[in-house]
Amino acid sequence: MSEPRPRPQFGEYATPEEQRASIAEPIDAQRAEELGVAPVVPADHGPAQPTLREQTRHTTDAAPVTAPAPSTGRTPRRPVTGDRLATSILLGLGLVSLIVMMPGLLDLPGLIRPALVQMGVSGYSSDGLASAMGVLALGLQIALWVGAIILSGRSLRAGRLTFWIPLVAGVAANIVVVICLAIAMGADPAFMEYVRSQQP
Repeated sequence: MSEPRPRPQFGEYATPEEQRASIAEPIDAQRAEELGVAPVVPADHGPAQPTLREQTRHTTDAAPVTAPAPSTGRTPRRPVTGDRLATSILLGLGLVSLIVMMPGLLDLPGLIRPALVQMGVSGYSSDGLASAMGVLALGLQIALWVGAIILSGRSLRAGRLTFWIPLVAGVAANIVVVICLAIAMGADPAFMEYVRSQQP
């Protein structure tokens, strides 16, 4: 019928040992010329790794072979000394600002009332809202400061530029205070009447 095919040197009919032997066998220049391919010389990979079959046979004899942990290839950079100093100073200023503003924010109606009296507005009546806004502003400031400490620490350990984190947190904290103060003052009818009277 048909000619019997020659037995393959590797592939689906080859045993695992024959496949391994064929793969490990280098192709020299003469053999490569016969096959019409480039010569292949295997790189020295050290001692041969046991096959899966060999590993499963000897599981009781030896510990399983584990691959080394993959390296990300990146070594953490050392943070710039000036950056660490600037970050520490900015975090310290944030803490001082938080401590200084704490009494005023806890008694926001007492802070707003004298300011309105100086502008000629009397009878501030939104004490409940002002107290709530003061506590909210203080809570958000504390959260922003703690968040800045955590993020700055992580960033410094990773060796990244960090001074901008407490700087952004400080700006955000001041914006929060201004918004809460504006809400507390804007809700008072006497203050809004004063604002309307100042418009031409």
